[in-house]
Amino acid sequence: MKLYKLFEKKVFKIQPDLERIKKALGEIGNPHLNFNSILISGSNGKGSTAAFLESILREHSLKTGLFTSPHIIDENERWQINRKNITDEKLEDYISQLKPIIKKYDLTYFEASTLIAFKYFSDEKVDVAVLEVGLGGRWDATNVVYPEVSIITNVSLDHTDLLGDTLDKIAYEKLGISRKDRPLVIGQDQIEIISQAVMKGVREIYHYPIGFTYQIKDNKMDYSFKNYKIEDIKPSLLGKRQFLNCAAAITGFLLFAERNLIKTDEKKIKDAVSTTFLPARMQILSDDPLIVLDGAHNEDAVIKTFKEIEELFPSRKIITIYGGMKDKDWKKILGIITYRSKEVICTQIPVSRSLKKSDFPPELKFCENVKQAIDTAKSIYTSNSLILIIGSLYLSGEVLKIFENRSQ
Repeated sequence: MKLYKLFEKKVFKIQPDLERIKKALGEIGNPHLNFNSILISGSNGKGSTAAFLESILREHSLKTGLFTSPHIIDENERWQINRKNITDEKLEDYISQLKPIIKKYDLTYFEASTLIAFKYFSDEKVDVAVLEVGLGGRWDATNVVYPEVSIITNVSLDHTDLLGDTLDKIAYEKLGISRKDRPLVIGQDQIEIISQAVMKGVREIYHYPIGFTYQIKDNKMDYSFKNYKIEDIKPSLLGKRQFLNCAAAITGFLLFAERNLIKTDEKKIKDAVSTTFLPARMQILSDDPLIVLDGAHNEDAVIKTFKEIEELFPSRKIITIYGGMKDKDWKKILGIITYRSKEVICTQIPVSRSLKKSDFPPELKFCENVKQAIDTAKSIYTSNSLILIIGSLYLSGEVLKIFENRSQ
């Protein structure tokens, strides 16, 4: 049984409240207090940052928990120990154990996922859990922990109906994961986050380019932080934005290591970030035809993806497949895609919130499902083209299912 089966056809009104998850955790002995944690929030890049950070921690012989969302293909991806998904048997056991508590406190799907994560990580005695915030930060279920280090990658306009319609308001929500007496890493030089962190009284704030710096040369980076200098770091994930995510992850690790008296190893850091894998982040699925999959799902991320595609493949004409959700600012996103692409193919994802044919402008190509969209893109592909599949991570999941089946 999968957890989402408990929540089929159930509609939740998201409420800014941590009381439900706190009471639920109290009934099972507050497992979130039994391990160290690092919290990661941000509008974009938190998944990549979490993946880099987990790899570095694990390379230093720490037993790691990793809690992320959403999943791409299999729900089990949300709960990982030493980068291995929870087994079906363990997941079913936790669902069976915790189902009465989930129902008693009317937990949302994400709250229930968090409850399972904390119980699982405690039972397995992880040394440290890397926790990706689901939404915002202040009222996110993960925020019941007292993190050793907090990381905020950036802020951009996303989920404005819930987090606010300005960068200042969104930054305020995301800063909810910071603690006055614990280090805070800020991935970008964004005054909206930095100024509020200072006003909040956070005593240790490290942000690029003050606190940590890096320089890119020949697709590698030289990194500096305090007395640490590491040269020729090559992140495994494509795109210049990954240098910033990687630098934030390294900074988070070094601060965690200082607090916990862990001996750091430059080679282990470089090895970890050079072998980190994360699907649907500028992922090349095929060389001929050249197909790139990216889970950019808001305006800022989509702009960055197109910029990086144009830098990496400057002579290629872009054929874009797009599928997204109605609760995003999809008209702006589609405008960017249409302007930057030679051809645009829209499609529908098998999710209730997905955009449908009637939502898209009639002049754009539309395919009823993802496979048809890929086949259509291939039919107009030429040797100087590139097929970019972009939009919701649910779209990425559907694409990866198709490619996995093909290879079997």
